[in-house]
Amino acid sequence: MSRRSTLVVVRRVAIALTFVIVLLRPGVGQADVSTQLNDVDVLVVVDRTRSMAALDYAGSKPRIEGVRNDLSALADELPGARFAMLGFGAEARLVLPFTTDVAAFRSAVETLDLERPRQGDGSRADRPVAEIVQVLERAQEQRPERRRVVVYVGDGEDTTSGGSDSDFGDVAEHVVGGAVLGYGTEDGAKMPAADDLSLDAGYVEDPDSGESAVSRADLDRLREIAGDLDVDFLHRTRSGGLDEVVDSFDASYVDGERGDGPPAKHDLTWVFGLLLLGLLLLELREGWRALWRTPDVLLPRKGGAR
Repeated sequence: MSRRSTLVVVRRVAIALTFVIVLLRPGVGQADVSTQLNDVDVLVVVDRTRSMAALDYAGSKPRIEGVRNDLSALADELPGARFAMLGFGAEARLVLPFTTDVAAFRSAVETLDLERPRQGDGSRADRPVAEIVQVLERAQEQRPERRRVVVYVGDGEDTTSGGSDSDFGDVAEHVVGGAVLGYGTEDGAKMPAADDLSLDAGYVEDPDSGESAVSRADLDRLREIAGDLDVDFLHRTRSGGLDEVVDSFDASYVDGERGDGPPAKHDLTWVFGLLLLGLLLLELREGWRALWRTPDVLLPRKGGAR
């Protein structure tokens, strides 16, 4: 292989490697990051039974739409806090463990699905008590220095008889505060049957009457839960106004030090970008030179136009 051919191969390999390095966004060192640390763990407990689709939030919107708006606003009001989410319906399960990743919490909020009609065995407001206690106990063991609050989100409707062996007083032993956010009206509303909450499939049917079923919020039950937890109850009929909830958490903020958050590196992508540009210009120059050095390019074609 000639010297010229070797240089071409080396240059093209360098172009490929430099392009990969640019994609990796290289950096060196560590820059100070301005962060705020919050000492609060927020466990959000969300009712995902079909009743949360009832169309009586802010006039005629699904209750779950109000829930999503409020939980997103709550995340904005508590920067640096750890959030977890527990959903309950036919069963209670942890949807998201405690995390400071706000994007993950928002994703869990937006993708929270409701049970389909007749999927569960009815609503029961105290169904998640045992699971809530388990989650809070684990959090206490792992991070005993942090303060835990619980935000209960639902309509309070009980459509099954009986209850659990424990009540929300058991939860109160593990938290320093929280709130109960209630959705819906006592007059109630119909529930869309479609998964996307459109009216394409009509409304959920009452199997006893054959008419459209109506879900009625039990605000007194929600106030009872708030009393057991010793927290405030807020009837949510529109977005906004969560300042008093956040203030009640009495969150403590401190400035973070290096290492408290993801390291911010000094970005060197621009250096390799300039190197890549230089290599590409050199490649382009050599290509043009090779083109004009080809004798056939400069010679007239045989049989050309007369």
